[in-house]
Amino acid sequence: MEVGLFIMRNRTEAVIIGGGALGASIFYYLTKLGMKDVVLIEKGELGSGSTGDSAAFIRQHYSNDVSIRLVKKSLEFFQGFSNEFSGNSVFVNTGWFFLVPHDAADVFDSNMIRLKNEGIKTWTISLSDLTDELPGINTDGIGRVAFEPESGYVDPHAMVNAVVNQGVINGGEFMINNPVIGIDTSGKTSVVKTPAGDIETRIVINAAGPWAHQIGLWMDIDLPLEISREQDIVVRPNKGATVITRCVSNMVDRTYIRAEPDGLVLVGTGHPKENETANPDLYKKEADQEFVAETSRLLAHRFPSLSGSEVVKSWAGLYTITPDWNMILDRSPVNDNHYFAVGGSGHSFKIAPAMGQCLAEMIVFGEAKTVDISDLNARRFDTGRIVESTYGGNRN
Repeated sequence: MEVGLFIMRNRTEAVIIGGGALGASIFYYLTKLGMKDVVLIEKGELGSGSTGDSAAFIRQHYSNDVSIRLVKKSLEFFQGFSNEFSGNSVFVNTGWFFLVPHDAADVFDSNMIRLKNEGIKTWTISLSDLTDELPGINTDGIGRVAFEPESGYVDPHAMVNAVVNQGVINGGEFMINNPVIGIDTSGKTSVVKTPAGDIETRIVINAAGPWAHQIGLWMDIDLPLEISREQDIVVRPNKGATVITRCVSNMVDRTYIRAEPDGLVLVGTGHPKENETANPDLYKKEADQEFVAETSRLLAHRFPSLSGSEVVKSWAGLYTITPDWNMILDRSPVNDNHYFAVGGSGHSFKIAPAMGQCLAEMIVFGEAKTVDISDLNARRFDTGRIVESTYGGNRN
């Protein structure tokens, strides 16, 4: 299925730049909606950027309406994945716990009402019930706990490959190991330049993740994006330690954990914290020893039986952050045939399928029909109408 370094088409209707979860979803939905003349271009391998480094949590506890609606639709997509994509199953339904500190209890309570009004299956559980579900957890500092029985995590590489493959079956084409090196916007159509050759296209879609700012400049717009280096570790618990089978987001310690195959546990840290800005082509991909030590300490504090667990893997990936930590999903303000799906801010994998569907609808029908995405417009940072999130930071 891999195309390699040659151009099969030198003219097409639409070019999608970026072969992560979001670019793949746009590719799939455009072809599903009948646009066959579509080319997806990826600078490396499919899913080799932020998607491949993602913890790939799927949870629905957001505190703004557009994110809640997008993640609800995306969960439905992942739940029905095997039916749509030839029996492939990529979603692991573990259930998900959300732990918040005492000083966030009022915000949590009001947000739970919002979630239930949106049809999200979630409820508050007691600390006693939490210790039954997660034996040995230290409940110090935990003020409220939410549980989502339908949430879990996804295999990001399997998801991207299956979705792109279906897009090819639908009539689209894709290229890997072929970075975009420029875009000529001087004519009635655009010309996307690559080492393998140029492609003339009516529509250009920027879904380039950490490289979206440079792609945006070639599309005649300076996108308000910051690149932040983020780190994770995977540990092997000691014999007799707490067995982690659920996903947990812990606002008290600003950590998240989930089960890995073979009894391993993935652990990362969340925001707010100081962003570590990075160059997407030059950043350090190994985790820092200080991060490994501090994250191991936080894990041991919350789950004492996991103290001393062996760190078997660690890495750093990238977030592409907007000023309000929410996506830009919109038509370009300067060219009606250019589109942006950028600035995931650590959220984009969770909501990639619904965002891909919405942007494809905007391109084909002139507007998104699945979810109202007008709040994610590209002009909001100039007008001051940003997307507010009640918990702060990038969490929700």
